[in-house]
Amino acid sequence: MPWLALALLAMIAVLLRQPLMGALFALAEECSFHWGAYRGTLRITHAIGLLGPDERMRRSLRQLRVHAHEALGQTARAVEGARRLADEARRVGDWSLANTAINTFINAGLYQEALEVERGWEPQAAHSSEGVGDELGPDEQAALAQFNLCEALYNLGDWEAARERLRVVEEAAVGEPLLRQAILMQRAWILAHTGQAAEALAALEQLKREDIPRVYWSEVAFTRAAALLALGRYEEAGNEAREGLKHARRVASTRNGLFMLGHIALAAGRLEEAARHFEAGAAHPYKGQGGGALLAWGDCLEKLGCGERAREAWRLVLERDPQSAAARDAATR
Repeated sequence: MPWLALALLAMIAVLLRQPLMGALFALAEECSFHWGAYRGTLRITHAIGLLGPDERMRRSLRQLRVHAHEALGQTARAVEGARRLADEARRVGDWSLANTAINTFINAGLYQEALEVERGWEPQAAHSSEGVGDELGPDEQAALAQFNLCEALYNLGDWEAARERLRVVEEAAVGEPLLRQAILMQRAWILAHTGQAAEALAALEQLKREDIPRVYWSEVAFTRAAALLALGRYEEAGNEAREGLKHARRVASTRNGLFMLGHIALAAGRLEEAARHFEAGAAHPYKGQGGGALLAWGDCLEKLGCGERAREAWRLVLERDPQSAAARDAATR
């Protein structure tokens, strides 16, 4: 009987739906964190949404979409989604949601908003959504949030507060491999920018890149480039920056690599080359953060005798990265 066949097909579809959604979600995560295929992430999450996921899965899909929009440079759309995630994170006490929001705010240059996510938090309510990054438990997710907020602090110019917050994360004795490697990279970045470049390189020697998602391998290279730059080893620093650009999958990583090359050339006294790299970075579609590089671009142009163009570069700092420490410096130019 036709109706019986239809009923059986419907039952089979229900039984297969959950495994299918799980497999598709795993594929979407691979697209985002291994291949850097963010448009694929968006297409797959849309397909999962048509299968009628439960609330937990819908929450995880929202996280992946926000991450994909941010990685593609669709900053306004990513921030809009992050604000909703931040509200929900505080409501249900979910650090996984909070981390997605924090990262998105920081990448958009909204450092105060990133710090605001944890204010008024209810620790006793904390739990894991078992969504994006569900290999991390609640304690690890909470530690990861504190780790990420280090970046908000040093972009605001408070390197000592960032160092102290990272120390607290390290002392939490979290055993998750990803977080251990991320801590090493963050520590090295702070050391490289606070006069301890040799210690930064030593920290990076301990880092196991394979424990970090492939889409962030470029940031490992840029961190090493920053340490070599601080030591005056400009040729090696340039090689590391170019290696980072080869691994870049996120639009922010490509722009960061161009700016890093600009910093290196400027420090080496190659002003015209530095100006070209800074200009390429400034023209890149990703406009978030970057105040320090835009400030340096203006300084470079001033040394080249291009005063009006230098002032335009400094104005860009105020426009694109207004919360940063660089914006305070640019305002005095």
